[in-house]
Amino acid sequence: MSPQEFKERFMPYHRMLYRVAFGFTGNVQDAEDLLQDTFMRMWQKRDLLKHETANEAYLIIMMKNIHLDKVRQKAPDTSAPLEDYNEPAEHGRPDTKAERRDEAFLMKSLIERLPQKERDVMTMYVIEELSYEEIESATGLKQNNLRQIVMRTREKLKEQFTKIAQSWMK
Repeated sequence: MSPQEFKERFMPYHRMLYRVAFGFTGNVQDAEDLLQDTFMRMWQKRDLLKHETANEAYLIIMMKNIHLDKVRQKAPDTSAPLEDYNEPAEHGRPDTKAERRDEAFLMKSLIERLPQKERDVMTMYVIEELSYEEIESATGLKQNNLRQIVMRTREKLKEQFTKIAQSWMK
């Protein structure tokens, strides 16, 4: 496959893949790196890919696998501050800011503790804002099953969050 054919075939997916990468990583630099790694992997496999297999779902799964490989290689850094935490202007009191930061950190840690399938589905649905149809093609799970996973996972997170938050109040 020539470079021109590669561009024509895969560049239409660039914006969608960037949004997915940003959803996985949560920041611009890591999203750009993940996108670049995904395009590099596609370039390396360009002659092995059948035309019909290189669709959105295939590319998202490839990106997810590259991201998971990177995450597994890194040791978690629990001391890092939460990124992209923007406090609304009307909540200027330092104690309120600290509470919100604690709540955001708690929710992030609860999501990280979810089973892999639930974490992936919630990431695609909430962060990447993919439709159930898009998630179905990426994961192979039926839409009814996905709806139940989203509903139950939200309930589970809310219950766990409330339980821990209440223990903070004691």
